[in-house]
Amino acid sequence: MTLPSLAHVRLLLIRFWYEYRQVWRAQFMRDFMDRLIYLLAFGFGMGGLMAASHGSNYMAFLVPGIASATGVFVMTLAMTFGVWERAISTRLWPAWLATPVRLSDILLAELIYAALRALPSVLILLFIAYLWLDALPSLTGAFFSLPILFLANLSMGAVALCFTVHIQRTMHFAYVNTLWTTPMFLFGGTFFDMSHAPLPMQYLSQLFPLTHVLALTRPLMLGEPLSLTTLALSLTILTTLFLAGFSYANWQFNKRLLN
Repeated sequence: MTLPSLAHVRLLLIRFWYEYRQVWRAQFMRDFMDRLIYLLAFGFGMGGLMAASHGSNYMAFLVPGIASATGVFVMTLAMTFGVWERAISTRLWPAWLATPVRLSDILLAELIYAALRALPSVLILLFIAYLWLDALPSLTGAFFSLPILFLANLSMGAVALCFTVHIQRTMHFAYVNTLWTTPMFLFGGTFFDMSHAPLPMQYLSQLFPLTHVLALTRPLMLGEPLSLTTLALSLTILTTLFLAGFSYANWQFNKRLLN
């Protein structure tokens, strides 16, 4: 696989920035309102039934879950429908590939752009949790969670690309949500501590990147100690997932678009 050119990736990101300036209000409000509704509905609804979790109020437990799960939805949508539209439907990728831009440049630019686009919604949610809900015990921990969330977004986006490259019709994207996004959202530790779940569910949760993201972001945001073993293991899993997914997607898109 040819390594991406940083110069080409930068130019593609500038192109995405011009596009984003025209649609950012609609995209930001959609992403933000979806996550805020989950936070408030589950935080005040389920929070009324669960007085405490991990020594903190349930809203504080939920905030890192919603913040981390934001990338699941944003990256999956961007790397499925968004990529399909540019690569297959409008044939924009083949037009780019007629220039010196390479496929690996396009894939990396798509991932970075989508990962960055998810962060403003997360930032607003964190500040609401801190200033209004008093549900962010460690603002410093939340700050250090941001690069972890960015890496997590890249990882989950790379996985979504691996689905997209094999999709033949847009209706098949429903299977991605049914078999990947929704189970990860429900069983990845967003709403409850998976250590209290039955063993089969605990084993299932380990298959999802979100579980390993929350193993880092939740202790940081709650101001709890984070072991070096957990840090090293989770970062290794997320990095490996990104590299493997990116390499596979590059290989398969190369076969589909260029060969």
